[in-house]
Amino acid sequence: MLVTVHPHASRPQPHLMGCVGFWLWALVGAGMVIGLTSFIVFFLIPPIVLAVLLVRLSRWNGGPVLLGLIAGAGLSLLLVAGLNWSDWHQRTVGDGTPNPYYWGGVGLGLVAAGAVAFAFLRRRH
Repeated sequence: MLVTVHPHASRPQPHLMGCVGFWLWALVGAGMVIGLTSFIVFFLIPPIVLAVLLVRLSRWNGGPVLLGLIAGAGLSLLLVAGLNWSDWHQRTVGDGTPNPYYWGGVGLGLVAAGAVAFAFLRRRH
């Protein structure tokens, strides 16, 4: 009996390597959201360079690891919530201080959605 392996068949990535790819894409997502919300074009250059390097030179150029972009967007919103936390508690009503609960709620939702979807799709493969 002869067993052949197709050239496109690959061994599944170890769990740690999949997590590294997920968090690298999360770094890209966080950088993109911070760059877009700050309206400073210079802040967009590092995440774009990292994204190009990940797509061109790494094994994490597709699949469930791209859900890290969603989790990274959530992490940047959690950063905004943390930075506004003390200002919110020392505010005067009507002064326009951003509510960290809104930013944090959306941020937690995005991080949870990205991580849960990644874990689900990772188990399917």
